[in-house]
Amino acid sequence: MEQLILDTAYQWFTTQGVQSFTMDDIASRLGMSKKTLYRYFVSRQELVEKVANRLSSDYEAAMVTVDEKPVDSLRKLLGYIGTVLNYCKKINPVFFTDLRRHYPVQWVELNKSMENTIGSRIIRTLETGIQEGIFRGNLHPQLVIAIWQQHLATDFEFASRLTNDYSKDEVFRQALYLFLYGVVTPAAIPSLEEELSSFTNNTHEQTQLHTHQ
Repeated sequence: MEQLILDTAYQWFTTQGVQSFTMDDIASRLGMSKKTLYRYFVSRQELVEKVANRLSSDYEAAMVTVDEKPVDSLRKLLGYIGTVLNYCKKINPVFFTDLRRHYPVQWVELNKSMENTIGSRIIRTLETGIQEGIFRGNLHPQLVIAIWQQHLATDFEFASRLTNDYSKDEVFRQALYLFLYGVVTPAAIPSLEEELSSFTNNTHEQTQLHTHQ
């Protein structure tokens, strides 16, 4: 029962926001009494903490999957960025807004965890790729990732406000192109363009699959 409650709350909170659901709503929609719900979770804050921890763990696990792939630095970087973009598309920005406004401790912890999870990996990949001649030798990986993460947060908020003209996918795709073409060497551009063709097709298919689930 506890797992069912957590699974359901995770789905609702991350797609519709935390503030859309009171504990009464959750109990009613799950067809249980409030007494039963409170037996497993004493407050909505506890439920939010569990959901945030699960999101952090799932994000880390997705990155580990990329870690284990025997590919070069360019493909590794695309794998990490693809994972980030998939999470950006799956998670409603309202979830993070609700955390920041109403659960600041959980927001800070989750944001720090997710930034550390991706930041250390991209820095390591850039450093390796520079040695391989894939990424530009004049890059400062730690500064690059700091700038990229700031831009990602801005892109995420910008995409959430769009109602027409451009899809969320297109916003992230253009941001991806700007970043990647800025870090690869001229010699690596043909490989990048080949990988991007496959990458954009795969992410589109994943988005379509997620939409129809």
